[in-house]
Amino acid sequence: MSLTIVALLALLCRMSTHGRTLNSFAGPYIAFAERFYNCETNLSLPWQWAFHPSRFNPYKPRELQLLTGNLTARNVDMDDSWWLKVILDVWANNQWKENAFVLFFKNRACSSLRANTPSFYEHVFKREIKDRCIIKRGVYEVRNAPIEWVFPNIPIMPYGRYKHRSTSGKADKYLCLSGEFHAIPKVD
Repeated sequence: MSLTIVALLALLCRMSTHGRTLNSFAGPYIAFAERFYNCETNLSLPWQWAFHPSRFNPYKPRELQLLTGNLTARNVDMDDSWWLKVILDVWANNQWKENAFVLFFKNRACSSLRANTPSFYEHVFKREIKDRCIIKRGVYEVRNAPIEWVFPNIPIMPYGRYKHRSTSGKADKYLCLSGEFHAIPKVD
């Protein structure tokens, strides 16, 4: 009896495939932007943005998104005396789960922005990473700038859809910028 079971299992195992492994929920990722907007539409803060990313092509995940638009900085310059708070909400069960990740930098807002979003910083502010970190007031405009959405200090992230709110200032809040992006598995 046991010999026939072993023979039957051997035949079944020979014909079966091992199948694919299940995707994990987190790991190395490719991020792409969906849309950008200001957090508070009825409140006029000194810093505002109006950016439009190009569509992401899932068949060409390594192709960089093009960013068009501007960031307007009125009345105040950003430097390392500012604080920065980044709140990430995650989309789950057909609603936003607020405060999934909260990153707070007590000071050094400009350096934190430069270190965590190097491609965005270089293209929008047209500054080298090595320069002293100060962002002067003015209008920073980009037209079809190829942005690589890499975040060097966050190498692994749960996959999904995110909404971010970035607030920053000194004593008062000077900016509140939002956007939506996706994190998908990185394919090598």
